[in-house]
Amino acid sequence: MITDVEKLCRFNELLSTHSQRKHIIVLNPNGTYKNVGQLNEEVVYDKNEWKIPESTSTWINELEKKSIFNTEEKILLLYQKLCKDYTYDDNLISYIKKSDDDTLLLPDWYGRDTDSKWEENREQHNRRVCFELSRYLVTSLNELLKSNEGYNTCILWDKGVTHYFVALTCKEYSITLDLDDFNNIKDLTRLKTGLTAEGIKVWEDENSKFKKALDQFNKKKSKYSIEKIDEDIASQDADQEEKSEDITFLKNAIKVLIEKYDIDSQGVFEYMKEIIDIKHGPEKRKKVWKKIEGEDDKATRYIRCLVFNLNGRKYIIDGDQGILRVFSDDEFEKRDPEFFRFNNPNIGKDIDEHYDGR
Repeated sequence: MITDVEKLCRFNELLSTHSQRKHIIVLNPNGTYKNVGQLNEEVVYDKNEWKIPESTSTWINELEKKSIFNTEEKILLLYQKLCKDYTYDDNLISYIKKSDDDTLLLPDWYGRDTDSKWEENREQHNRRVCFELSRYLVTSLNELLKSNEGYNTCILWDKGVTHYFVALTCKEYSITLDLDDFNNIKDLTRLKTGLTAEGIKVWEDENSKFKKALDQFNKKKSKYSIEKIDEDIASQDADQEEKSEDITFLKNAIKVLIEKYDIDSQGVFEYMKEIIDIKHGPEKRKKVWKKIEGEDDKATRYIRCLVFNLNGRKYIIDGDQGILRVFSDDEFEKRDPEFFRFNNPNIGKDIDEHYDGR
């Protein structure tokens, strides 16, 4: 597959105008390109070789044989496959440093500039960050579309917020695909729970070819987490042990996410945060860190949980354990605490403090 970089640059200009953010085009160092021109700060080669996970490659080979799906449907099925196979690595957030109000800093070695040991450790679990997921997606798209002419793909890098996502442009349409958009419940969680895909944006599509496929893909799916969880709770054997209807509802929501959808800790955090914000208001909750002990310091990681106040009591939603329970601030003061306030200066990890990817 030969990628026309000139067409990607044109699409990037359009996207930057609409999104009001400039993005950097990131190319596969081993890809085949035309109209590359002189590389500059807006077009770069990635530091890592792009690979398709073996299980995804096998799945693509089977999908290619299925003539009942058109190209757009296959793109959406591939996107869905990666959303269902992987979860977001929440530990990355403990490394985020703010340079200023508009710029975030993250260490290059965390998923962007990696080595064989990092990749070996990542194979032991399914947690990934946007750098890794975007490489999987764009390389898988190239494999899926290798027999089709005129398709061009790349990774787009929003350097200010250190975020990667994927661009695809062809004669008929131009789209972006973002599995872990940080502004919403990520599609990594949404598609697992039967919600609509919101990380795919259609920017050019004169004949609505991709838009129709996306609308059909989202048909009969709920866009809103609160509506979907209401339906799910009604169809499950819901617990009724709590005196508070609000707490009963939240406990049943967690039960559905864990037992019906097998949602990861990050997904529980995102989903429940949105539900609390809708039902009770964001002022009722706070983010806290939970420490997940590893075999050594390099394997120890931190995830986000939620503490909230309701009916005069304080509770915690622990996504790691999949539970909601009463919580006291005294837990922050233990000699060897498990939970830490989000603004605790001892939690923000030093960029040079290596996490080994496990």
